[in-house]
Amino acid sequence: MHSPVWHQECSLTHAPPPPKIKRCSREHMGHRLEPRIQLDSQGSLCGMNQGRAFLEPAIIRDISGRGLLVEVERCFARPGDIVVVRYGQYKGRFEVIRAQKTPHGNEMGLRHASPATLFWGFDLPLPAPDSYRRPRIESRRHQARYLHELAVEIRLENSCVPIWSTTSDISEAGCFVHMLNVVPLAARLDVAMWIGTAKIWAQGVVVSSVGGYGTGIRFLAISQEGRQRLRKLIANSPRVKDRRSPHEASLVWQTELGTDSEPIEWREALET
Repeated sequence: MHSPVWHQECSLTHAPPPPKIKRCSREHMGHRLEPRIQLDSQGSLCGMNQGRAFLEPAIIRDISGRGLLVEVERCFARPGDIVVVRYGQYKGRFEVIRAQKTPHGNEMGLRHASPATLFWGFDLPLPAPDSYRRPRIESRRHQARYLHELAVEIRLENSCVPIWSTTSDISEAGCFVHMLNVVPLAARLDVAMWIGTAKIWAQGVVVSSVGGYGTGIRFLAISQEGRQRLRKLIANSPRVKDRRSPHEASLVWQTELGTDSEPIEWREALET
């Protein structure tokens, strides 16, 4: 039996280099899941606000197969609310995804409540990432975040099972909580924070959620005492560094609560 002959060309030093994997550059990827068509047309928006119906004119800035971008003078709806938009002979139910102030009024991002593609008589492009990229000159956060680990108790709306966890960072406007499970965006919840020996309740809404990482919560309502304790806490906490300059804005609370004891009490305060 002959031993195998090792040829020079079989040496590892002469092996061809592995093929290069061609990766897609993020420079060519947009921040939107679907292309939009600029509209800038007059419509109307109606919904419910604290048990009262409202109807106001709206300018539909752009449209895609999944939603609209509208601009209104006064914003009565909040993220998670369902509104109806009328445009000529067309109308549809939409979920409010975001609402923010602009120099010209209030801008609202709406997502079609139905899984069917929004039509409204337009020849919309097929779903695909477009080239739009948000400007990253400054941070989108309105309040600075501070590193502080607090024990929290979370009660999701229509759920009696509490969730126990801790915060990663906190601000006057909200907090980020360590959670393994994904929480639906725009879900309403009650969150209790232990600041020293005090248990402070607040009402919040989910603005971000990543499975295995955590959930971002924006506060909608908190008591005066809880707000003061929170400000005193973050005054001595290290600030989270942001790669962009923060946009410091005046904090506007939608509702001020009158008690810290139990969430059912401040729910009643919200309705008055």
